[in-house]
Amino acid sequence: MFLISILSACTLKKAVRSYENGDYISSIRIVTDRLDEKRDYPRNSLKKSWLNTVYLSLNKIENLPDNSLEQKIQRYEEIYQARNLVGTGFYSNNFTAFNQRYPMPQLKFDIAKLYYEKGNNIKTIVTDNYREKAEAYQNGLKYANYLDMASLAAKYQKEYSSRLASDYYQSALTAVKMKNYKDASENFQKASNAYRNYGSFKDSQQQFVKYDKLWRSEEAEQLFSQAISKDRSATRKADFREAAKLYNDSYEIYLPYGVYKNSVSLRAISKRKGTVNIGYSINQDRGDDSCGSSYSDSLSKRIKRTIEDRFKSYPFELSPIRSADIQLYFDYRTRFQRGNLEQSNQVQNIVDPQGKTVKFNQHNESRRNQYEITMNIEAMGDVQMRKRISKETSSEENKVFYSGAVPQGYRDKTQGSLKNQSDSCLEIISDLEREIDYVLDDIAEQGMRI
Repeated sequence: MFLISILSACTLKKAVRSYENGDYISSIRIVTDRLDEKRDYPRNSLKKSWLNTVYLSLNKIENLPDNSLEQKIQRYEEIYQARNLVGTGFYSNNFTAFNQRYPMPQLKFDIAKLYYEKGNNIKTIVTDNYREKAEAYQNGLKYANYLDMASLAAKYQKEYSSRLASDYYQSALTAVKMKNYKDASENFQKASNAYRNYGSFKDSQQQFVKYDKLWRSEEAEQLFSQAISKDRSATRKADFREAAKLYNDSYEIYLPYGVYKNSVSLRAISKRKGTVNIGYSINQDRGDDSCGSSYSDSLSKRIKRTIEDRFKSYPFELSPIRSADIQLYFDYRTRFQRGNLEQSNQVQNIVDPQGKTVKFNQHNESRRNQYEITMNIEAMGDVQMRKRISKETSSEENKVFYSGAVPQGYRDKTQGSLKNQSDSCLEIISDLEREIDYVLDDIAEQGMRI
């Protein structure tokens, strides 16, 4: 019940805010939507406030200015919206006077008549005037078919489409004279689309195809020639990749009309010449390779995945190391040192609540394991680089044992835990892989320039 009261109060607050902002339709809708949802009125005090908000909004709408034709249309359309909101539902009897002042058939007829007048008043001087005239009649038809409104809407819509198509057609002819065949084709297509609902506009579609193919042929040839020139002068793999892109651009430009010359085969050749072949070798000098609970989690497997993920996409391609453009060598070693047990004894002295000194024994045991990965990465061939990465971690376990006259509250305890080699590796592998990624990114960046 408390939640319902809060929601009801929020509804009133929102409705009042909309009213104060001059959005009277929203103010009414907030109340009627909530009533439709509840299918009942709120408690008496809120019911009165809700209905008063609607009455005030209806009064504001009825008193909207109507000096000009546009103001009359706006006023009647808001009355129409309000009539739809309060004219149905269990609450409609609260607004009987308003609903009776505006019978729906007459209200729709009056709005249609106003739009008819608006359409008649628009003078047809430029092309857009025909659209405005057609839209005025079309808006009126949403309410009622007043006099010959339907035929006038159709007439001026067709006239607008015809004139718009003619404007585009003339722009296209001008572009042809300027030898701007791309603009010409676009305008011929716009002319065709503008009149599509009524059939073909002159020869606009045929002209579109003619000039679209013409400009695409010219641009494809220009790109094709640039590609051949780049191909012939290429001294780096990056040059061949640029040539491949130009062949591809030539191909895509002309694609609506087929394959341009031998752009596809030449693109494939240049793309292949632009491929950077990567070969790698992973070697463990010393230590245990395990890094996790399964074979797939081994350190060498993780390094392999990191390398292959980085160089799996064009322009890179993995290949045997002897034939690679860039040879990568990963040499690493791991060291796991299991700590020796360190022990110490001491006598604890405390004073109990009675003031008596109590002595008891404390025995301490501690052990510390250490794990380290050291990796050397060397790039040879067309990219030369050397990097060294080192990561280490440790784990420690401390135990305390009490004996003798141990006071209450003192218990044996263990702090920390020792990690084995695999678990220690898992703790630092993410940092290691991230640093390997940085090195591989650097190699890839340099590889893009060869």
